[in-house]
Amino acid sequence: MKHQNLSANFLTYLENGSLSISTGKKPSMNFKSIGNRRILDIIDIPIKLDKKPGLIKQLTEAKSLAKDLSKKNITFEIQLKGAPVMKLGKEAKPKLAKIVTLSSDIEITDLKKLKKLSDLI
Repeated sequence: MKHQNLSANFLTYLENGSLSISTGKKPSMNFKSIGNRRILDIIDIPIKLDKKPGLIKQLTEAKSLAKDLSKKNITFEIQLKGAPVMKLGKEAKPKLAKIVTLSSDIEITDLKKLKKLSDLI
């Protein structure tokens, strides 16, 4: 099974629930699944990755995941400290992001926060 299919299947089968991840006593991430919406709120990432792909490469790789989610009627929203950064899947409204991503299934809500998030991961 391809990596993006595994991700899409994982997000598809989580219908309802929540998960919080903390580092020590400090919250790092919250994940919620409500019906066809999945929300990942990244609060803090306590580690730094040395070798990571650039933002454009990350968006290109997200394209097939977003398309799979859209086909399965799922919306995956990524937030940074509670503020929407991007949506992948069914409810994405790409506007100008379509020029960069070449996808109708990726919406960039806040480019500055997306760049900040990309620097964290």
